[in-house]
Amino acid sequence: MLFKEKLKSNSKIFLDGGNGSEIAKLGGEMSPAFSALASILSPEIVIKVHEKFIDAGCDLITANTFSSTRHNLESINRGDEVKEFIIQSLKLSRQAIQNKGKESKIGIAGSLSNFFSLKENEFVPNPKFIPSFKQEEQNYKEAAKILKEEGVDILILEMLLDIDHSKILLNAALETDLPVWVGLSSCISKFDNSVIGRNFSAEKETSLIYDNTKYKEQPKFIPDDKIVLLNDIVKSLTNMGGDVYGIMHTWFVDAFEGLNIIKNNWNGPMMFYPEIHKFDTKSHKAIVTSTEEEFANECEKLIDNQIQIIGGCCGVTDKHLKKLIETYS
Repeated sequence: MLFKEKLKSNSKIFLDGGNGSEIAKLGGEMSPAFSALASILSPEIVIKVHEKFIDAGCDLITANTFSSTRHNLESINRGDEVKEFIIQSLKLSRQAIQNKGKESKIGIAGSLSNFFSLKENEFVPNPKFIPSFKQEEQNYKEAAKILKEEGVDILILEMLLDIDHSKILLNAALETDLPVWVGLSSCISKFDNSVIGRNFSAEKETSLIYDNTKYKEQPKFIPDDKIVLLNDIVKSLTNMGGDVYGIMHTWFVDAFEGLNIIKNNWNGPMMFYPEIHKFDTKSHKAIVTSTEEEFANECEKLIDNQIQIIGGCCGVTDKHLKKLIETYS
C-alpha cells in the first residue's frame, strides 16, 4: 500500500485540514451530530471542501465520518442510518478525487472519534444520547466494520483524550486489521502544568468564547470529564497497538509537550495536526488564530523526522496547508 511504503521511506504525508470547520464556514448543514448531516443535506459543500484540500496538495483526505456513529446519529433521529451516512460520505470523497483526476494518487481515511452529540447551544454531551460503554463499543465496531467494507485505506481515530473511551474505540478499529492512526488531543493543565488529555475546564488556552451566565454547565468534551495524564493515556493505548500516533485537535502552545510524551513512549511514525480556531458561541462564528504563514512556521518548528504525517484540525484551511506543503516542495 502506498502510505505504508511512504512511512517506511520516511517521506512526509500531507493530511487534509479541518473538514467540519470548513463545511460549517461554507454553509453546510450542521447539527448536534456536528457535520454528519452535511453529507446528506449539503453534499456539494462536502465535495467542495475535499476538492480544495486536494488542490492544496494533500495526499490523503478524510471522509466526513467523524460523528457518524450510531449514538451521534440518534441525536438527529437517524440512528438506524449509520451505513447510509458512511457510504454517502465515502461516495463524496471519491467524487472529489475523481473530479480532480487523482484516482491513483489520493487516499481516503475513515474518521472515527470519541465525539458525543451536544446539547442544543451548549458544549456539553447530551445525556439523552450517551450510550453505555457496552453500547458505545458496539457502535464503534459497527462504524469501523462499514468503513472497512467500503474500502477506506486507513482508519484515523480523532479526539482521544481519556483512557476508557479511547481504549474502546481503538479496540474496535484494530479488529478491522486496517492501518490505524491514533490522534490524541492534549493540553497543559492550568492547575499544575501537567500534560493531560484535553479538557475545557483545565486548558490554559481557552477554546470557547461564551457567556458563563448563560451556560448551565461547564463545557466538556466527554461525559466523564476526567482529568487524565497524557502519559497514562499514551501508555495504555500503545500497549494495545496501532500504526501511527500523534497529536491533533490541540493548540500549538500545548503541542510540543504532548508530542514529546508520545515520543517517550512510541518509536513508530507520528502525525501532527493542530487546531487554530476559537468558537464564539454568541455569533456562532470561528475566529482563526493563525495566518497561513504563521501556521506553516509553527508547524516547521515542531516537525521532525519521526513526525511524518502533517495536516490540520479546526480552523485549518486549504490555504494554510498549501503554504505548509510549499515549504517541503
